[in-house]
Amino acid sequence: MAQSAQKSQKSKEELKTLGIPKLFFSYFIPALIAMLALSSYSTIDGIFVGKKLGENALAAIGIAWPIFPVLIAFELLFSVGGATMASYFLGRNKALHARVVFSSVFYFALVTSVIGGIVLYIFSDSIALMLGSSEQLLPFVREYTEVIYLGVFIIVLHPMLDIFAINDKQPVLAMVAMVVGAVSNIVLNYIFLFILELGIASSALATLLGHGIGMCILLQHFLRKRGDLFLVRSFNIYALLNATKNGIPQSSSEVSVSVMMLIFNHTISDIAGDRGLAIYSVIMYVGIIPFTILLSMAQGVQPIASFHYGAKLMGRVIGIFKFGLLFSLAGGIVLYGLFYICSPYLVSWFLPDDIVMRDINLLKDTQDSMRLYFLGYALLGVNIVSAIFFQSIQRTLSSFMITFSYTLVFALLFVVSLPSFYGFIGVMLAYPLGILCATFVTGGIVFYERKKGILNNI
Repeated sequence: MAQSAQKSQKSKEELKTLGIPKLFFSYFIPALIAMLALSSYSTIDGIFVGKKLGENALAAIGIAWPIFPVLIAFELLFSVGGATMASYFLGRNKALHARVVFSSVFYFALVTSVIGGIVLYIFSDSIALMLGSSEQLLPFVREYTEVIYLGVFIIVLHPMLDIFAINDKQPVLAMVAMVVGAVSNIVLNYIFLFILELGIASSALATLLGHGIGMCILLQHFLRKRGDLFLVRSFNIYALLNATKNGIPQSSSEVSVSVMMLIFNHTISDIAGDRGLAIYSVIMYVGIIPFTILLSMAQGVQPIASFHYGAKLMGRVIGIFKFGLLFSLAGGIVLYGLFYICSPYLVSWFLPDDIVMRDINLLKDTQDSMRLYFLGYALLGVNIVSAIFFQSIQRTLSSFMITFSYTLVFALLFVVSLPSFYGFIGVMLAYPLGILCATFVTGGIVFYERKKGILNNI
């Protein structure tokens, strides 16, 4: 135990003295690998289901997709706010406070996600129809989502424990858990779909089992008290409420994404039917990769900013923010260029090999749509980094305004108006135009915080 305490103290001193770029990459690289592994769950489902079961099954998973942001929103409502508070308390050398926050969040998330999963399972058909499923796609959607609902608690707890592990100065452990779980998901998906031929429900089962393995790897760290954070026999409703307040911006982000996708699904269904939904599903699957990379940049900023804010080292707080903004802007531009060039190869991963014989234009239409939609990723990182940074220093309102701007408000305005003039292309343009407008809002908030807000006296 004494050795663990010495190691913890050394880690705290390194956080205060290491150069900002080196410190950032010590968190960013493990977070990137972990998040890419996490994103592979959905991507692998899409590739395997599309190849084995065809575009209707792929479209069905696209219909079900808004469920996942809602589940992630529920997890983020407690975990990101709780982890930010825990890191803040660790920065102030109040480890017991940090443990109470962690324990309260964990116990509440476990109980409520089990109950919530049962309720979702009971109403699975109604939810599928609400999400925009046609009668033709309903059996696929039902089979896939019913399995997911029964394992909701696993999907909630795995990324939650991952976030707390990162804030417990264990980014490598978080990375290992995600990678092992992701590899398990790939292997199980292949076995279930291509060898045993168990159908679309087995893809959902592989996802749950992969998450379960990753969750167990992380859970043992906290149960064996390997770091500053571990479970204690305490539940503090005030700690939970404070974590919830701090988690509202990122939680609302996921809810907004779910709402946006739901509206996009209905709009596309009215304009282009199941074919359009299949195109949008491919774009969503491929889009996970650049989004994950940009989100990892923000996660490289969050624990550093939270810790230094707690330690009252505001010069280093602004230093990590500036570095994160520049890195995310450059990264977003490079990512768009790479995915523009690689789009023909990426699209073919998700569609059956015989698709050209049945729909000669589907590959090209998907590729062209992807290149328009992905324009938004050039500036997305600036918005994500800014939102998570302000959340990490407990500027909840600023974070919420940025988050709401880039996830929903402007994209919704454009998706409602543009399709009347440009049809399906208008839907694809709604997202990048929404991100562009949100970036101006972000710039205004950063300017305000620098001149009159929390960053004024640095």
